[in-house]
Parts: sequence; C-alpha cells; structure tokens
Amino acid sequence: MSSQNVPLPESYDIPQLDDGREWQDLDQLDTTARTQALLAVKDLIRHHSAAVMDHDPDWLYTKCSHDKSVKIFLYFARDGSLSGYAPFFVHPSSLSFELFGISLWEYRIRRYSMTTSPLLSEGIDAEKVLRSLFDSIWQILGNRETLFGLGVELDSPFGQFLQNDAALQKKYQIFPSGKAYHRRLIALPKSFEEYIQNLGYGTRKEVRRALRRLEQDPEITINHHIFTTPEDVLEFLPLAQQVSDKTYQRNLLGLGIRDDIETRHVLTSAAENGWFQSYLLICNQEPVAFQHGYIYGGIYYAEQTGYDPAWGDKSVGTIVQIYRIRDLIGCGVTRLDFLYGDNERKRSLSNMYRIEQNFYLVPRKFPLGVLAYTLRGFNTLSRLGGDFIEKWGLKSRIRRFLRKWSVSRD
Repeated sequence: MSSQNVPLPESYDIPQLDDGREWQDLDQLDTTARTQALLAVKDLIRHHSAAVMDHDPDWLYTKCSHDKSVKIFLYFARDGSLSGYAPFFVHPSSLSFELFGISLWEYRIRRYSMTTSPLLSEGIDAEKVLRSLFDSIWQILGNRETLFGLGVELDSPFGQFLQNDAALQKKYQIFPSGKAYHRRLIALPKSFEEYIQNLGYGTRKEVRRALRRLEQDPEITINHHIFTTPEDVLEFLPLAQQVSDKTYQRNLLGLGIRDDIETRHVLTSAAENGWFQSYLLICNQEPVAFQHGYIYGGIYYAEQTGYDPAWGDKSVGTIVQIYRIRDLIGCGVTRLDFLYGDNERKRSLSNMYRIEQNFYLVPRKFPLGVLAYTLRGFNTLSRLGGDFIEKWGLKSRIRRFLRKWSVSRD
C-alpha cells in the first residue's frame, strides 16, 4: 500500500520548512515549485498501489466550481523528495440530524473530503506523519469547516489510525457517517464467457434468462450505445437524465444525474482526458437504462446507474450492467469498482470486496465541536431506536410520516 520516495526534478530546491513542520500547503509554494511538485505528485500516484482516481489533482481540479475547491498538502523528506500526498476536495455540506433517514435539521458547513487515505511512501513512520498532517490541518480549519474520510478501508493503516490514535482524538471528534459496508469490485477476466461461468449458479441462470427474454422478444428493438468523446457528452446527458428522473433515487432522495452546466463541464473534461465512458440502453426508441462512469488506470469506476421502473420486468438494469461488463473486458479493463455502498445486485455480479466506512473528523473547536458532540449522541439514540421499532414493523410507517412532515416544512 505504499511506494518509494519520489524525487523532485533536479531544478527544484528543497522547500524551507515552517516551524519544523514537513507538511506543506501546495498553495503556499511559488509557481515554479508548485508546477514541479505536481509533477512529482503524478509520479507518486502512477507508482502507488493505493492510488485511485480521486487522488489525481487533474480530476479534482476538474470538479471545482465557484463554491468547490481543492486543498493539497505535501510531505517532503529532509532530502527534498516527496514522501506524502494528501488531497482534499472542499465543498459545501451539512451536519444533519436524521431520524430513520429523514433530515430533521441541518447545520451548514464546508467539508474537506478525502477519498480512501493519504498516499505515503515506504520507510516513513506513518503514524507520526499522519498525526503531523492532521495537526497542521487543525490549525487552519475555520468555525464551520470539518474533515471527512470517504471510503476508508477499516483494516488499512489509515483506518486503524482514525479509529485508535489517542492524540488525533484529542483534537478531533471522530465518528462514522453511516454503517460500515462492503465495497464490491469485479476482477475482470480475459473473456466475457469466463466471467459468466464464474458467477454463482443462480445469478448465471438469471442473467442468461434476462438476456434471452429481452433480446429474443420480437416486439422490442434494442440499441446499446457507448459514450466516450466530448461530443458524446451532449448526447448522453439529456437521455440519461430522462431515465434518472423516473427512478426512486430522484423522487425520494433528490439524487441522480443532471444535464446542467456543471455536469457537462466535468464530463467533457473527463472525456478530453480519455476517462469518460458511459452506457445507455434504448428499447423501442426510448432510453430505459444507463450506466455512467470513468476509466482510470485500468479501473472502471461505476459512478451512477438508473433504469426506468416501467421496464423493470425486463431486467433492463441488469442487462445494461452485463453489456457494460462485456465491453470493459473487450477494452482490456482489469477491474470494475462499484464504489460506495452495497446492494444485492452488486453482490451477485462482483467477485471481490473490502470493508469500508465513512468518517467525520470534526475539530474540537467552538461551536462546531459542541454541535458534533450533540449530533453523535443523537445519531446513537436514533440508531438504537430504529433497531428497536424495526422489530415491531413500525419503522416504515414512521419514515413515511417524517417524510411527509419534512416536505410540508419546505
């Protein structure tokens, strides 16, 4: 999960360390040093086994807008080589008091989000270096700013550090956001037939039956489209949103893909870098299912999915998944990452997993620290109460009542 120290270009001078601290804010470096440091970051990412797409500064800067930014911290060894890299995506968010999944009250914040973990080189004291990082960040966080760890692998060194480091917990209240989950992945074989053969018997039978029912129905015309270029973005988004607007994610949770200026910019930039790759299933000249994601470093990141409930009996959601897997194998992609959360469909199609959880790191500063303490207690009581009433079959009824109440307030 680590790599060797990455030397900076010969023309780069060893940075002057402030107050003996070795973590540097990229924004504080001059233009030349910043450019050269980013080259070293690229090299570190390219050779680091734990690097993911969300570590790439080009991708992070692509997602920036008027209220979203990137904060990058670099750790330099005494010889000037780059030994650590910690990128954060800074964006508006909220601390939410929720009861059975319904938000009762929110406190607006700015969240410094990090995916998986910082990247550290071999041969350094990870615990000491991580403690130094979070000490440095603690000093710059404002009254409404907090940290967030997204997709932290619980058994990793960083996951253990968050859960067990006493010095870290003196400066931050650390508590989970949601339950731990299995992050599902597919190690893609060299042939599609091999993938199908390795599925469980029930899943294999279900997939083949679904394909046969749809593809052999004489009353249904099928078109499967793959979108990869900047020009494709303008075609894909309105069709994908047409499907997304019909899903429960949109109607109940307000989630889904949107054909707006910000999304078009992000997807077009991704396409220009060769990352964008999304799929659309059209039946009888209407879009019925989509899969949206990115290819980066030989891995496909499955960002969003949706299907028209009216076509649910035709298993179009499963079929577009299978079409995508077949195409990715043909493209030589080695792994499909279903990203965060878990469900039955991910379980049945995957062949790998790791246990992850999301964490808040709220600085112990007034007033945010007091609010976080209250929120942590509220969430604990809410979870215990939810487990109790679920035994009596009341949870869904209460959730419906709270959802109506929350809507009537708006």
